[in-house]
Amino acid sequence: MKIHYYGVRGSLPTPILPQALEQKLLALFKEIIGNKEFRGLKLKEIVEKLPFHLKSTYGGNTPCVHVTINDDHLIFDAGSGIRELGFVLMKGGLGQGKGTARVFFSHTHWDHIQGFPFFSPFFVPGNSFEFYSCIPDLEKRLRGQLSSQYFPIDMDYMQSNKKFITLNPEKPQNFENFTVKVLKQNHPGDSYAYRVEADGKSFVYSSDVEYNEKNYDQLYRAIDFFKDADVLTFDSQYTLMEALDKIDWGHSSIQMGIDIAHDSNIKKIVLFHYDPIYSDEKISEMAEVGISYKKTLYPDSDIEIIPAYEGLEIEI
Repeated sequence: MKIHYYGVRGSLPTPILPQALEQKLLALFKEIIGNKEFRGLKLKEIVEKLPFHLKSTYGGNTPCVHVTINDDHLIFDAGSGIRELGFVLMKGGLGQGKGTARVFFSHTHWDHIQGFPFFSPFFVPGNSFEFYSCIPDLEKRLRGQLSSQYFPIDMDYMQSNKKFITLNPEKPQNFENFTVKVLKQNHPGDSYAYRVEADGKSFVYSSDVEYNEKNYDQLYRAIDFFKDADVLTFDSQYTLMEALDKIDWGHSSIQMGIDIAHDSNIKKIVLFHYDPIYSDEKISEMAEVGISYKKTLYPDSDIEIIPAYEGLEIEI
């Protein structure tokens, strides 16, 4: 099972601004010039030693995660990150009208569907797509997004074969090479987490969820749902203080994710769905806070904490 992250932001796309890029470059040059350890090293060696937030970016696209299991393509959410995924998949069978893929929607808030009209393989005749969700009117919602008031072409212009399947959150969906389980989550309008199991490995996608004193019963269900997963991709939109200030906004914190990962015996937790106001430096700081939090509260834990970025690949 291979997991590839194409969009990791929440709420709306956030391309880096010219002023932010200039500040990043100034900080980068300052670090290189002022660090004595870099003297005598080749440029590539220097880059390898630089902090991630200086030499790269976590990205500004909204949620899209691509999972491959042998020849099966599973796509979780269709945020703006799905556009880049489309370009990649067009190089294979989906670019020749000979491909199939399954798309799973957590919910239909804008940031999770806004890339849907820009996914190139949808327009290739011969391709086949299955759309899965617990939303009975998913097709109606997506067609509404493509109505003439909002977009120049409608869904029928997408010449691939399309099938919509409504999932039952109480019943696992069995496929030839894998199984998908669903969990309803606390989020305005509801959202759904997915657990993919194949060959003894498991991946959980849990975006847009909040746990507070009003829904602790759901927290225990989630811990059971996440139990022993190899990778948990978790909504880490807020700092702990922001999460406490924004009760009922529908999102979680890194600390909540680490608590759940510990209680669920998770091997890797991937921080995800960053607030659009956060800079790369801020996200790195939040990841460091999470690592410190884990060391303090769970010193014997070997959970790996990974801040998601566009291009991140994990194989389990």
